Amino acid sequence: MHRLTRAVRHHAARPAIASAIRLHGVVFAGGLVIMALGLAIWALLGGPQSIQEVLVVLDLTVGGTVLLTGSLVGRARASESRREAQLAVLQHTAHRMSASLTREEVGRAVVEETRRVIDYHNARVYLLESTGELVPIAFEGRVGAYEQVDLDILRTKVGEGVTGWVAQHRTPVLIDDVIADPRGVTIAGTDEIDESMLAVPMLHDERLMGVITLSKLGLRQFDEDTLRLLTILADQAASAFAETDLMAEAARLAAELRQLLKMSSALSRSLDPHQVADLMADHLARAVGADEAQISDWDRTNDRLRTLGCYPISARSGMDDFYPLDDYPLTRRVLESGQIEVVDADGPDADEAEVRLLRHDGLRGLVMLPLVVNDRVIGLVELASKGRPSSDPGRITLARTMAHEAAMALENARMYETARSLADRDPLTGFFNHRYLQERLAEEVVRATRTHLPVSVVMLDLDDFKVVNDSFGHLYGDRVLVHVAVLIRSVLRASDVPARYGGDEFAVILPDTSSDGAARVTERLLRAFDEAPFAADGRQPISIGASIGFATHPGDGRSATDLIAVADARLYVAKSDGGNRVGPASPIAPAQALEVAPVG
Repeated sequence: MHRLTRAVRHHAARPAIASAIRLHGVVFAGGLVIMALGLAIWALLGGPQSIQEVLVVLDLTVGGTVLLTGSLVGRARASESRREAQLAVLQHTAHRMSASLTREEVGRAVVEETRRVIDYHNARVYLLESTGELVPIAFEGRVGAYEQVDLDILRTKVGEGVTGWVAQHRTPVLIDDVIADPRGVTIAGTDEIDESMLAVPMLHDERLMGVITLSKLGLRQFDEDTLRLLTILADQAASAFAETDLMAEAARLAAELRQLLKMSSALSRSLDPHQVADLMADHLARAVGADEAQISDWDRTNDRLRTLGCYPISARSGMDDFYPLDDYPLTRRVLESGQIEVVDADGPDADEAEVRLLRHDGLRGLVMLPLVVNDRVIGLVELASKGRPSSDPGRITLARTMAHEAAMALENARMYETARSLADRDPLTGFFNHRYLQERLAEEVVRATRTHLPVSVVMLDLDDFKVVNDSFGHLYGDRVLVHVAVLIRSVLRASDVPARYGGDEFAVILPDTSSDGAARVTERLLRAFDEAPFAADGRQPISIGASIGFATHPGDGRSATDLIAVADARLYVAKSDGGNRVGPASPIAPAQALEVAPVG
């Protein structure tokens, strides 16, 4: 209520002060006339001839002097009152702007409070963007077409028009006739009319924040006093805009810190490189507003990228497991130089290989960031968007910071994976070992149950391998096992999981593979063995035979133990029938399978 009363007083003060100034002007002129009349009578009559004449002249002179003095005092008091009212408005304006939290709020305070001390028809507040554009964030129009102006058509650049000239030269201007001024530019969609203008730069610590521009219909509608007032308001506004920028920057940094902490907390809960990469992709994509994200590690030995994770998870099915770098020179440059690269598929100089991939996926923009640990690039972050790639330095800096923090978590996961792999693998063949097979098959069964997709397991035992060891020695037998491992790997997919089950026994997990698919794999294995006998040291080639059995979830069993038991039982049948064949896929209950061939 007090604020409203004070605003009303400020609003009413201007016409009252103006009336007082005009009244004092009339009195001042009257005083001068009376004094002049007294002196003229004195001169015409050759001086006073009697006491009465002296009194008349003195009365006229004293009266004129009194009126003149009263007028001067009145003008001084009116001027003082006007300045007090202006000062009150300026103080109120400064308080309102300092309490504003956003640029838009500061802009509204400027156009609304300025009207209380300067009579205008149009007010615009421009802010300077990093591109050199002057963007209007607040507008107030009070007469005719001024009330309907679209903010977009008010945009201008440094050096263009009166506003642009003020921004370029950082100098306030008072223009009595805009049409006659060579710096004036007519706004599109408006007519040329007699107009006066004030334009003042907003400067904060030598930094140009923007420009305040006032217009009024008619010529010579502003004076030096209004220019001085607007300059004071502009200084206040510049400080307010600088404060809102600082608050926005502080809020942005706080939000980024929260994102970093949230991501770090999530990454610390996993040592699986794929889970870590999926979490990285999720957090990075959401932080910068990307539609898709892909995290890859750099397989330097094979000169390729290995896909580890992505956002959204559903996009994984459309991605390859590996990408050879020979096909993507720009990607190679990011990895080798450690520099960020941005691709716009609509750009004339965009890399052709990246553009083809983006177009294929219905995307346009791509930002590639290297994953760096201890000054060594270990992988790549790719942030893709359906629209133009982000050019906001703040977003790219955030993405780089998050990628840098996440790279260490990914490297730790990779090192753990390497250590775990050494513990999970057979040192002779490089295949996974018995323990890993059991764990992985259990995981695949759970996944198959959840997705309603099949999973199969193949058990394979070499025929008469003991004869090889007894005849040529265990070192020679080891070389045969390595040869067999190469043959097994040659007929499998990248997603299949081969393992050395023990001795001369092997097993293979076949994800998303039905019973018919598993049967085809076993046929390819027997054919590969038959076509590639082992030969070394000038000895006669050794034919390789194997007895094979397989089982499929859920038809042959609903647990990893059941599947292995059924596959092993069918292997035992194949060996009993002479070996070098696949055991019949006839139904065997898991309990019966354990009786036929106990799992070792």
